[in-house]
Amino acid sequence: MTRQNPVRRYRTAFVMLAVIFGTAIASHASATDWGREAQREDSKTCERFGATHGREYTRCMLEQQRRRDDAVLNASEQQRNNAEAARNNVETVRRMRCNREAEKARKRGERPQWCP
Repeated sequence: MTRQNPVRRYRTAFVMLAVIFGTAIASHASATDWGREAQREDSKTCERFGATHGREYTRCMLEQQRRRDDAVLNASEQQRNNAEAARNNVETVRRMRCNREAEKARKRGERPQWCP
């Protein structure tokens, strides 16, 4: 009876671990690059406002970070408002259609359907 080589037995597990670690390192690097890019963008914005160093620069950078943090919240709020407006529009169109059908029924001398 021959024994299997332990490296062959666990080769698939080693490959999977290598793929997982590689993906984790790549995603961390891209997140770090994004953070640095955001910081450079905020720094340029503050420089355009005339805050190059000191308290003004710190205050400006904090405001930029707050703006960036609130962007997701503002976008979701805008999306909720848009959805509510769309629902209201659908209801308005439904009522207009119902009233138009009721008016046609009256002109034909029929009893119109009640529009809730």
